[in-house]
Amino acid sequence: MSEAEKPFLPSWARYVILPGLVGPALILGFIFVNETAHDESRCPFIQGETRSVGPDIRVREDTRNCLWDVEDHRFSVIRGDQERVLGRRRFRAEAFAPGRYVWNAELSSEDEVRLVIKNTGHGDATFREGKPSERGIK
Repeated sequence: MSEAEKPFLPSWARYVILPGLVGPALILGFIFVNETAHDESRCPFIQGETRSVGPDIRVREDTRNCLWDVEDHRFSVIRGDQERVLGRRRFRAEAFAPGRYVWNAELSSEDEVRLVIKNTGHGDATFREGKPSERGIK
């Protein structure tokens, strides 16, 4: 009679190794689904409120809701016919509910647009356009 072959790994080792293999695959799958859902071609932004901050200078808030209750807000500076993304915030939709969310844009004395976003329950975000020298304007 031949001796039964022993498995390569004891059964307890399989249970220890399995989460180490499945866990990263699940995390990568979540990242793939999340980023694919927020692809600009699949889920475009909807133009929202536009506020004037100076002569021929505006800040526009665009929104989209691509995945469950996650809301994405993008803020763009529009100077004449040129548009540049200033910043983005992505939270659950409740973070952008009336009374829990406010944004303010202003033009500094150095011709730089500064944007402050406040979401209750989250840290404030400040985005700046950059001074003319930083934007490549002389």
